[in-house]
Amino acid sequence: MRRRPSVRMRITAIATAGIAVTLGAAGFWLTNDTAERQISEVDAQLRSDAVVTQRFIRSRDPVPDFGPTGRVVQVVDADGTVIGSNEESEGDAPLLPASFPWKDHPEGIATTVHHPELGRMRAWTMPLEGRSAPWIVVGRSTEQLHRSTQSLRATLYVVVPLLTVVLGVLIWLVVGRALRPVERIRASVSEITERDLSQRVAASGTGDEVDRLAATMNEMLARLEHAATRERRLVADASHELRSPLAAARALIESRPADTAERERNDAMALEALARLQGLVDQLLELARHDRPDAPPSRPVDLDELALQHADVLRRTTDLAIDTRRVSGGQVMGSEEALGRMVENLAANAARHARHQVTFTVHEDDGRVEVVVADDGPGIESDQREAVFERFTRLDEARARAGAGLGLAIVARIVERHGGTVRATAGPGATGAAIVVDLPAAVPADPLPT
Repeated sequence: MRRRPSVRMRITAIATAGIAVTLGAAGFWLTNDTAERQISEVDAQLRSDAVVTQRFIRSRDPVPDFGPTGRVVQVVDADGTVIGSNEESEGDAPLLPASFPWKDHPEGIATTVHHPELGRMRAWTMPLEGRSAPWIVVGRSTEQLHRSTQSLRATLYVVVPLLTVVLGVLIWLVVGRALRPVERIRASVSEITERDLSQRVAASGTGDEVDRLAATMNEMLARLEHAATRERRLVADASHELRSPLAAARALIESRPADTAERERNDAMALEALARLQGLVDQLLELARHDRPDAPPSRPVDLDELALQHADVLRRTTDLAIDTRRVSGGQVMGSEEALGRMVENLAANAARHARHQVTFTVHEDDGRVEVVVADDGPGIESDQREAVFERFTRLDEARARAGAGLGLAIVARIVERHGGTVRATAGPGATGAAIVVDLPAAVPADPLPT
């Protein structure tokens, strides 16, 4: 795989190229603008001289002599022959050829010519009267202007590349200094291993982008550390939970009593231990399935029907009083299987801890659906109401008579995947416990047009 240049190199290259183009364009504009301004000044002076010459000749005065100014003044007849000139240009060849379109510019026009004797010249021509000969031609050498323009251009040819190189080196140093904290963060993170996630990246405290990157990295490391700790605790708790039924089943199988009745009771106890083991494995698999980050299948699910269904199961399988008077309509979007498991776990948890009654509540309000399953058991202490949703969490003996502590953890994962929240509170009348699930209601379909 081809390795891309470093960020420092790319930034420096792009910035240097931009500077080179900008300086080159600026130098080109400066050179042309300076030359055009100088030529415009020359043209204005030549036009003024031509008007003065025209006025002198019309008044029957000789061609004016402008002194040692380097100006050439010529009066040319229709065939291009010089019929008058000032002292400085006496004997010089005509500035403009006979084929020049004299008549096309009665107001006068400036042009650049290359005179064989005088070199590069700027000339202004205008008719003496109307559109006919003779013509007035006033010229001035532009060799010095041309040399100054060329000198400026040559200077820019040296200055622009040199300045580009200097700025490129400066950008390289500045970018390197700016990226140095990022490299320190990378080096710090590279030293952190999965065996020790307690290390953190040193933040500068400046509040800039690099400091926020360090803070984000530390937050990510904290989440990874929490996840790793949770997974290690899961392995330890699962091993502990699996050990008991496995040891019991093995002991019962190894101790085969001779008495038939005793052996049958022994086998029944072994099967019960294996069933408990299988139930724990099933719950672990269920928890792993709902721990996935992807969203569950989405379809309309009636939570009131699920609540009534599992309430009816408790009526048929327990001696508890089941209250469903507060169950009303409530529809959400999600997986019917997962939401059914959620209500089933809530019902099983309440029945396991209830003394006499389990109460189901479902209602929809302001775009939210709330499901509450409450029992009249021993309740949950306020400082333990968040811990009950962790894996293998068991409270006091009154609420830990059965189960492995995975039911509510599965509920929490299902609710999280459906974009809701779950919390534990006191039951009705401040007795027992209530698990409250809050989910977004299903968006109603647009009514058909009538």
